Amino acid sequence: MDSVRFNPSRIAHQALVALCTASLSSVALAATMCTAPPNLVSNPGFEQGSYAPGSPPANWLFDTGYGSSLGTWDNATAHSGQFSVRIDASAPDDATWQQSANVPTNTLLYLGGWIKSNNIQRVGQPDSPGATVSVLGRWDQPAPTLGTTPWHAVGMSFFTDTSPLLITPRLGFWGGLASGTAWYDDLTLVPRVANTPHPRWKVLVLIYPQTDVTYTDALGVSRHVTGAMSRWDVDRTLDQARRFVQHDIPALSSSNMLPEFTARVAHEPLKSLSPFFEGWWPAQGDVIKELDPAFDSVIVIWEPRVRDVATGQPLVIAGDGAVTPDRGLQQTYTTLRVPYAGLNGNRNVYKQQWGVALSSYFLSMQLASPPPINFNPAPTQYVNCQTGQFYVWQEETNGNPIPNSIYNNGSGFIHDYYSGTLALADAPTACLGFGAPAWAWGGPVTHSGSAPTFTALDRVNALIEQIDALERADMLDHGPAQSLRAMLQAERHIMGMPHSPAAQAGLTVFIKHVRQLISSGQLLPHAGQLLIEGAEAARSCT
Repeated sequence: MDSVRFNPSRIAHQALVALCTASLSSVALAATMCTAPPNLVSNPGFEQGSYAPGSPPANWLFDTGYGSSLGTWDNATAHSGQFSVRIDASAPDDATWQQSANVPTNTLLYLGGWIKSNNIQRVGQPDSPGATVSVLGRWDQPAPTLGTTPWHAVGMSFFTDTSPLLITPRLGFWGGLASGTAWYDDLTLVPRVANTPHPRWKVLVLIYPQTDVTYTDALGVSRHVTGAMSRWDVDRTLDQARRFVQHDIPALSSSNMLPEFTARVAHEPLKSLSPFFEGWWPAQGDVIKELDPAFDSVIVIWEPRVRDVATGQPLVIAGDGAVTPDRGLQQTYTTLRVPYAGLNGNRNVYKQQWGVALSSYFLSMQLASPPPINFNPAPTQYVNCQTGQFYVWQEETNGNPIPNSIYNNGSGFIHDYYSGTLALADAPTACLGFGAPAWAWGGPVTHSGSAPTFTALDRVNALIEQIDALERADMLDHGPAQSLRAMLQAERHIMGMPHSPAAQAGLTVFIKHVRQLISSGQLLPHAGQLLIEGAEAARSCT
């Protein structure tokens, strides 16, 4: 894949589910946390205990489901410190290191850790995650670790229903055995919390310029088809995707989300597709080689316009223009065929399809009861919950931008959905959508458990990134952005000095300057308020 990284920052389904912002307000951070929640795993780095060959680390026991694996407390390989635990499975097995952990119930937890692997094989079990961390008795699992890999982070979020839980570094799974060798280290089990500055989503756009697949059509005919985007197609699609992530998401979310954008263009053709209605689409398993688990969201753009190699017949093999499956608390996944993703310039395709993904994720967070949101409504079905204003229903393209479709008048339907200010006309003051309290929980991968931002210095660094993203989104000019950055960089230097009384004073000056930018019209009020909230949180932690 070629990597392009930027660090700021049939259309949608008939119906989306939305979260009620009024209900979500109860889960926003009530008081600033200046330290991360305590790890609920005892001896998470396997450093404690009286080491001897064949002995287990303190608080851990080994179990082999089929009796063919060996568990070792390893003093030769570690991610950090001196020790790790290892599982060697010479034959297919479901083997675990286990620890019982007391946890709060009805709570969103994050279980993570570091894994290194050697020749992990599924052994004919298509659903095995290989080497993983899991909770015994639950089906939740992070992205699979297969083959030979260096140390890498894995993790998953889940809601607790019972306590205690059996925490398990694991090789194999129920109905999905595995063989090979895996090492595990530095486990973490913590409650997830809302935080400020809001955790930033990492968005990956995967572009497959070439399609080269063989399939059997509805008449039982085997077809080998190929297709390719032009260089112009690729460039236009990259530009459209970048515009959506860097500009539209910050605007649609009222600056609550300032994502990081990465684009990758595949060198190899898309070789596998899955059936969808009367056509095909690239499901997660079809792009598993490039489906990077480090990202909160993946958007796959592919070429469905092909020719039959044998007959030369032109075909369009997509089952739909865009497909977004429900992924629960996992990484969101959206696929777009290239004519919808850039060539026709229709920006609403990205907005609506990513909204489908967001809805599935925030609903799975169990933060509110979801009323239905219809993306083909009657003209008078919805209003802005703050103004009571109805919406203008028009398609937006790059050549025909519709102000209320993005941000400007504050009452665009998609904007209000992303910003938590949508309402049914017959309940005009009941705000729907996902606003600041939802965005504060972070994404499937980037959140308080996987990327903790609690100390004053952590928060100041995050604020600098927020300002960078606002500038990239054209929400803040370079001069004011540079001035705010300089203040925070000086603050970061002061924080390196022990017991400096100037730390709080510098943040107070920063807050005053942000307010001046808001009053002079150089910074949107909501974007400025989020910077102020982040600075106040940092100030309270100095």
